[in-house]
Amino acid sequence: MAKRREDVRRMTIEEFLAWDDGTETRYELDRGVPVAMNPPLVPHARIAANVVRVADRQLEGRRPCRVLTGAGVVVSRAEHTFYVPDVVVTCEEPRESPYVEAPRLVVEILSPSTERLDKTMKVPAYGRLPTVEEIWLVSAARRWVLVWRKTEGGWLAHLPYEGEASFPSPVLGGEVALAELYDLSGL
Repeated sequence: MAKRREDVRRMTIEEFLAWDDGTETRYELDRGVPVAMNPPLVPHARIAANVVRVADRQLEGRRPCRVLTGAGVVVSRAEHTFYVPDVVVTCEEPRESPYVEAPRLVVEILSPSTERLDKTMKVPAYGRLPTVEEIWLVSAARRWVLVWRKTEGGWLAHLPYEGEASFPSPVLGGEVALAELYDLSGL
């Protein structure tokens, strides 16, 4: 019989970061429980590579700002939650660490298995981090990007950008064209 979530021994973030299940499986920590991450499908991986390329180009000359993939983010020590966004932009000084201390832009590429979690759990969690200024939800099924931006009074979601649209990114300091984000993705 499978264990219920409340029956599983919860890990702290430090325990999670030291933990090794003996496989190549990647995990996130959600309220103290390790959750396996599926390997990305090819369009998902291509879109992530395109986001990195676009961000790197726009951040050129603005070091230590840089774009990272596979870098974790501590979203709540109290709730023992550690996510691994698809792409993160930070301007913190480089250091050896399993996570980014001060993400400024967080990008999640939506897939059918993660879309609900990304929209309902991750966006609010990232939005509570004091350094995050932008959150992008990028569809892996169609040319569609929802951009959240921090404002003086909280967060503002912009209507989804679709097709051949482009949108401004204050963190990157320029326009982002969906044609570039979806280049060679088949979408």
